Amino acid sequence: MKLNDLIRYPEKIPCDKRLHALVGVVFTSILLSLGVALMPVFLMLITFGIGIELYQKNTNAGTFDIFDALATIIGGAFVMLSLL
Repeated sequence: MKLNDLIRYPEKIPCDKRLHALVGVVFTSILLSLGVALMPVFLMLITFGIGIELYQKNTNAGTFDIFDALATIIGGAFVMLSLL
């Protein structure tokens, strides 16, 4: 894989998944700035990611997509990994 292909790889990720990852980053950053410990933040992040998808399904605002929840969790996990 060439360096140029590697640099442009994030463009191949769908916009919806990138937005979910950004929501996970913001959610985790807010909780960590309030002084919440890492393990409770991680559990809240999982609940939040799945909760968003369940909300979308129950209000007919969208469909349940486990990959959207996973993108939210991964976005928040990047913030948490930067603290370790």
